[in-house]
Amino acid sequence: MSLVKKFNRIQCYTIINGNSLNTFLISHLNKKLYTTESNDNAEESRAKNERVFFKDPEVIDGFKVFDVYMNKKKDGVPFDQRVRKAYKRIERDQFARYNKMPTDQDWTNVWPTYSMFKQSAVPLPVRQGFVKNLSENEGLPPEKYGNVELIKIPNFLHLTPPHIKKQCAAIKKFCTPWPKELKTDQDCETHFPVEITSSTYIYDGPNIRDDRARVVTLKIKLSSLDLDKRAYNKFIKLAQNRYDPSTDTLTIIADRCPYRNQNEDYANYLLTTLYLESKQCEDWESEITEEDMLEFKWEHSKSKQNILNTVSKIENLTDTQKAADLKEVKDYKENLTKIFNQGENDLNLSEYKQSVLNILKIKTA
Repeated sequence: MSLVKKFNRIQCYTIINGNSLNTFLISHLNKKLYTTESNDNAEESRAKNERVFFKDPEVIDGFKVFDVYMNKKKDGVPFDQRVRKAYKRIERDQFARYNKMPTDQDWTNVWPTYSMFKQSAVPLPVRQGFVKNLSENEGLPPEKYGNVELIKIPNFLHLTPPHIKKQCAAIKKFCTPWPKELKTDQDCETHFPVEITSSTYIYDGPNIRDDRARVVTLKIKLSSLDLDKRAYNKFIKLAQNRYDPSTDTLTIIADRCPYRNQNEDYANYLLTTLYLESKQCEDWESEITEEDMLEFKWEHSKSKQNILNTVSKIENLTDTQKAADLKEVKDYKENLTKIFNQGENDLNLSEYKQSVLNILKIKTA
């Protein structure tokens, strides 16, 4: 049915029924008046708008390229006949700050403190990243422009030699001259016996903090402490395996607290507690026997009395002091002390055996 017939039929229907259907007719006319094509023309236009997949896709490096435009015409040229644009790669950011930097500038003013890497402020051809093969990025690591890898890692652009020189000159007025009394390391150990060691770790990670940085090590020589013989032995007993007798050094490692300052305070607290506890003398300490001693003492041992009595009978001596001055007794004393304090080994046992044979006057073949 043509458009003219439709319009006449609708107009007559409107006159008969009056104004009750005005709204319906207006909306109906708005829909139908724009339908000016026949059904055949509508099918033809629908066929033109349908996407047509190409039969022979383009092959690059052995892979078929998917055409996202579906052979649509653009600017009057078919997609398969268009020439691809060659985008010129710009290695340098034209609006970067480093393009305006002079060559004789003061780098301490450009990068005064620690900061993340900013490619616009660094006039250096820095590269960072990984390439799988030579065909990727021409075999070179990615440049600094838009490089996230350079932001991840910490940098030392704020610790260059000019930075250090400038900072040292700024704090020099707060420093005092080195004491003349501390000329050698021995002088430093005498006046400053406590040595505290801590470590700082720098690595590539999501967090710059490291749990190992909280560990604090305190070292001190017991000879530098004001301790008598009793307090000295008690201190070693309380310290247990933290004391090294070969170097006379006490080592306290504190890592219980989450922060370094807390562990340092805890290590100083342990040292103070050990010192004050060793200086305090309890009533039960007077009951210490020979087995409770840390080292074998010849003067207070039962072995001394026994060997002097034996030698006095063999040599027919009435004075035990004369027996103690004999060469055989002195050798026996030295070898027996080695057995108890240094431990048993082939050399010590052999010397101890020979000293016993000399005292008993037994000759071996």
